[in-house]
Amino acid sequence: MICLILGGLIGYIIGIQTTWKQMTEPVQGRNSRQESRLPQPPGQTGLPGGHPTITTQADFENLKKAVESAPNNPVLLTELANKLYDASRHEEAIPYYRRALALEPNNADISTDLGTALFYTGKPDEAIAQFNRSLQLDPHHIQSLHNLVIVNLQGKKDVQGASEALKRLISIDPSNPSISTLQTMIAQGSKSNANPRQSLF
Repeated sequence: MICLILGGLIGYIIGIQTTWKQMTEPVQGRNSRQESRLPQPPGQTGLPGGHPTITTQADFENLKKAVESAPNNPVLLTELANKLYDASRHEEAIPYYRRALALEPNNADISTDLGTALFYTGKPDEAIAQFNRSLQLDPHHIQSLHNLVIVNLQGKKDVQGASEALKRLISIDPSNPSISTLQTMIAQGSKSNANPRQSLF
């Protein structure tokens, strides 16, 4: 009986830690023809439904060949960029996102995906600029607002910028499940920066 209780408790703790990690990382916007990658319940892959994982270099090479044969196909470019991103090959994904965005300049999802890849390659200023571009295209783009909070905090240590992005997120989507986690992150960032002019709200 004790083993059963301990097992349940350990599973619960692992589930909370997994959810916390998922909610404190930037999310991809994903192309409008695909599901957005928002935090997933524990135990799931985190990939959108129907999104196959690529496990071999040959798979990447085949998709690159398809892109070479149709270099102006934004769907193929975005698919390759997404799969490179999913394999944590962010630097390689960036040029494909840029090419897809050049072909679909009004696509806020591709713009957000590019911003997320930029953040993961150590370019927080470029990431923030890209998320702001996404918000010019779609002022209600939830993933971009979520990512602005994260990148302002983690990439720039800018509590004020994070707070402003969170205010916008709350005004657009007050029931968003990541709000309380983001508020906690901002509160912790305020304490560590010790700047009285920067406040949560």
